[in-house]
Amino acid sequence: MPSFTVNVKWGKENFKDVEVNTDEEPMLFKAQLFALTGVQPDRQKVLCKGISLKDEEWNMPIKTGATLLLLGTKEEVPQEPVEKPKFIEDMNENEIATAFDTPAGLVNLGNTCYMNATLQCLKSVRELRDALKEYKEDTSGASGLAGLASPHAITMSMKNLFEDMERRNDSITPVLFLQRFHAAFPSFSQTGENGTYRQQDANEYWSELLKMLQQKLPAQKLSAEQSLKHSSFIDQWFGGSFDVQMKCTEAEDEPVSKSKENFLQLSCFISTEVKYMHSGLRLRLKEQLTKMSPSLGRDAVYSKT
Repeated sequence: MPSFTVNVKWGKENFKDVEVNTDEEPMLFKAQLFALTGVQPDRQKVLCKGISLKDEEWNMPIKTGATLLLLGTKEEVPQEPVEKPKFIEDMNENEIATAFDTPAGLVNLGNTCYMNATLQCLKSVRELRDALKEYKEDTSGASGLAGLASPHAITMSMKNLFEDMERRNDSITPVLFLQRFHAAFPSFSQTGENGTYRQQDANEYWSELLKMLQQKLPAQKLSAEQSLKHSSFIDQWFGGSFDVQMKCTEAEDEPVSKSKENFLQLSCFISTEVKYMHSGLRLRLKEQLTKMSPSLGRDAVYSKT
C-alpha cells in the first residue's frame, strides 16, 4: 500500500507527519486537511513543486518527508443570531400568517362562502384594487336605508374591506360588507329554519356586485394620449363585445344582420358531450332563436353566432 508521511504548510502553521495514502482518492486527503485546518475541500489548493493536486487523481510526486503547500481560507463560524429562531410548532395563527406572508382570510358568516370566494377573486385583480383606492367618499348621496343599499355604499364598503385585508394577515369578519349587500339585495339575506343564511349562487352574486361597481367606478386612461372608450371601469377590465351575426334558416335570400353585443361574463354550455371548458364556451356562442322575419312576414328560426 503506497502510504507516505508528509508535512503540510498552511500560512504560518505547519502540520508534521500527515499520513497520505495514494490508493485512496485525493478528496479523502483533502478531508484530512479540512479536519486539521477548517478549510473546506472545495476551497483548498494543494501544491507540490508547482503542481496543483486534482480531486480525482494523484497527479503530483509524493514521497515521505515531502512538504505540501496548502492554500485556502476557512469559513468563519456562523454567529449566533440576535433573534432566536422560532419553529412553526411554537407560533400562533397570526405569527404563521406573517412568516409566510399569506393573504388575509374571510370568516364564513354562515353559508357566505359564495361571497368570500367572489371577494377573494376580485381582490386578486390589481387594477380593481387601485381603482378602489382612488375612489372617494360621496356625501351627496341618499341617506338612511336607501343610502346603505346604494352602489356608493357597497363600493365604499368594498374599498374599506380590501384596505383592511391589505393591512392584515389574519382572518377578517366581513359583517359590514355583508349587511350593505343584504340591504341592497334582500334575497341574499334569506335564512333557513335554523336561522342561518341560505346558500346562494356565486355567479349571481358576482353579477350583482359587478353591476354595483359598474355604476360608481369610472373608466381609466392607460396613457395621457388615450381617449376613454368605455363608460365604466367594469366595462373596461371585466367586459368585452361580440360581433354577432343573425341568419334566418328559413329564408336563404334574407340578408344576414350584423351587430355588436357587450358582455360581462362568458357562459359555458355543459352537456354530457362537453369535456373541456373551451368546447363548452364555443357551443354557447352558437344558438337558435325564434323572431319575426321581415322577408317572410312571420316568426322564423334564426341562427345566432
